[in-house]
Amino acid sequence: MQYKDERLSPSRFAIIRWFGFDQFQPERAVTSYWVSPTTLLLIRIPITLYSTIVIWANIGYTTTQGEMTNFFGYFTNLTYIGLHAYLVTALYHSVDYLLTPERYPRTFFIQPTVLNYLYVYLYHTILVFNIITPVVYWSMLNNGQAGINPMDAWLNVSVHGVSFFLMMFEMIFSRMQMYMNIVLLIVINVILYMFLSWVVHATAGWWVYPFLDWDNGPVAAGYYIGVGAAFVVVFFLQMLFHWIRVTIARCTGCAPRKREMVELEQHTKEEV
Repeated sequence: MQYKDERLSPSRFAIIRWFGFDQFQPERAVTSYWVSPTTLLLIRIPITLYSTIVIWANIGYTTTQGEMTNFFGYFTNLTYIGLHAYLVTALYHSVDYLLTPERYPRTFFIQPTVLNYLYVYLYHTILVFNIITPVVYWSMLNNGQAGINPMDAWLNVSVHGVSFFLMMFEMIFSRMQMYMNIVLLIVINVILYMFLSWVVHATAGWWVYPFLDWDNGPVAAGYYIGVGAAFVVVFFLQMLFHWIRVTIARCTGCAPRKREMVELEQHTKEEV
């Protein structure tokens, strides 16, 4: 298997280079260690279709319940919107990659560079948030209500469980890389959401999640610190998973070879 893995042009901004955004190799987003680009597309189609059904069903159902004003206050909903946005974007790039005769990720290179940076950032968020969200929900928030209606049950499982598997499919089957310094942006993202939860409380008089309630005193402080630290731990856990994925691919011979190396080997054989 051959690949080019052309990098984005180096950024003139030091902060972009520090985070590693300009190290992104777009072809990694549309190819896999384990399957062909066509099979990767066929995997992404039902996954993206499911996420589309869930997000619009969630919005529609929330609207009918008269709770849409609170919709964007929940970290779960923001996380699922990010996951859906990534899946749709990845599907779009996969389709164009297969339609390009020379198999070149042209859509990445012709769009504004900032969109590529956002794509990389979004990838990192879905890796982390879609682990934290199910863990926090099922360990701290789920009260095991009996008699919950089927729609609520399906949506709960979809955004607090199935979302994890949608993310893992993407992580396992693509060749995307992680960049360590982006952990700082993840932390900033979490802090911004914390501020949002405070704004919601100040304006609406309720806490989005019970463990954020300051009235819990030292216990609340422990939750803030513990949950915040969990994001960092999960980030580096995902980096470990990526390293394992690459290591297995190399050990099994599934890691694609650089096109330049293939051409060099062919040239050497011709000389011999």
